[in-house]
Amino acid sequence: MLINISGWPGVGKLTTGRELQAIMGGKLLDNHTILNVGRALAEGGTSEYYDLVRAVRSVAFAAILKLPSTLPVILTSVVARGGTSGFLEENWQAVIDLAQARNCPLFSVTLICSPDENARRIVSEDRGNRGKSRKAEILNRLVVERSLFDDGATHRMTVDNTNSSPLQTAQHIQDWIETFR
Repeated sequence: MLINISGWPGVGKLTTGRELQAIMGGKLLDNHTILNVGRALAEGGTSEYYDLVRAVRSVAFAAILKLPSTLPVILTSVVARGGTSGFLEENWQAVIDLAQARNCPLFSVTLICSPDENARRIVSEDRGNRGKSRKAEILNRLVVERSLFDDGATHRMTVDNTNSSPLQTAQHIQDWIETFR
């Protein structure tokens, strides 16, 4: 199976993904693992940046296709419409295509939390240590300019993790996935 955890920056995608991986096993590919190569070598938002990110994604997804089909793969990303580049929609289509190429179901989990909690989480020092944005104004702009979506997934669920620990959120996701086995 392929599990994509989506949501706004700071909502807890990677932290939840790590807990889910600990529970279910499999592999975890955080979107920043792919994006950081582009950020390290090109100016964000440029054609060079997007070309690098596409190339890294292509290599990563090709490696996923070599994994046993029974091995769960957990991805994290922001799946949203809007903005000027169209990259987020393109990236989501690449995830859908990956699930089809693996001949496996695509479970989409959209994490949400209250705006106050999201603002608190996005400024955490740990995010900065991992090269992630800690700017609440970027989060606010994204929420105004874009909208989350997950059309095309085999199974879809939204989880409000405002008052849940990452482990509780991961257990909730696993319980939901188990209903389809």
